[in-house]
Amino acid sequence: METFLLTILSILAFIGIAWLVYSIYYYSKTKTLDAGYKLILLVPENSESKLEGIIRRIYLEKIPEKLMTDGKVYLVIHAGNNETVKIANTLKKMYPLEVLQDSGGVLYDILNRN
Repeated sequence: METFLLTILSILAFIGIAWLVYSIYYYSKTKTLDAGYKLILLVPENSESKLEGIIRRIYLEKIPEKLMTDGKVYLVIHAGNNETVKIANTLKKMYPLEVLQDSGGVLYDILNRN
């Protein structure tokens, strides 16, 4: 019985060590390759309800790494959109984000031309 328990324990220890080596290799390989690109999202007005899901999805699917950016997402938010700024600042604590405010509304004016 004692030999059986030692065998099981040895097998589990081997699996644990193999998993540790694999994890170290995997995470050391996935460092961000910065090719100088920036991922900038222009957040539309009244999109507070979708912002958190979009940011989480971007980082879940490793979009900044795939696009060879610096690892950050830059959010351009209209200055009058206080609720979106609050949500973005909350997300900033969990993800590498930079919140940029378009105080003059220049980008929104350019994109909303007909």
